[in-house]
Amino acid sequence: MGQKQFWFYIQREMTDFIQDVNLFSGLDDSHRDYEDTWEWYEYGSSDLSNTEVYINISREHTGAQASYECPVRLKYHNSEVEIHTVGLGISIELGVKVYYGQVAYEGGNQYTYQEELSWGA
Repeated sequence: MGQKQFWFYIQREMTDFIQDVNLFSGLDDSHRDYEDTWEWYEYGSSDLSNTEVYINISREHTGAQASYECPVRLKYHNSEVEIHTVGLGISIELGVKVYYGQVAYEGGNQYTYQEELSWGA
């Protein structure tokens, strides 16, 4: 069984759309990193036993640009913000359909997505 996450598809670079989402207002280039296959922004502690905000937003890239056919995956934790608020907010601010559910790692760069909720077009 996988971790519960949000995901969406967008034909824009993360450095462009990250500033358009209120939820990501604390993210800047100091929170950005990348490797051969993935680029990501990360903020806060991944120790989810506390009540602090944790954000990890990632997507595959080809070096020159993001792989637009791959979903942007979002791990978001804040005990004070409801799942519906996160999903609907991203959908409205970016004009995309946002999904929430199980994301399971299958090996290599393969993941399976099982939708439980969605917001938007």
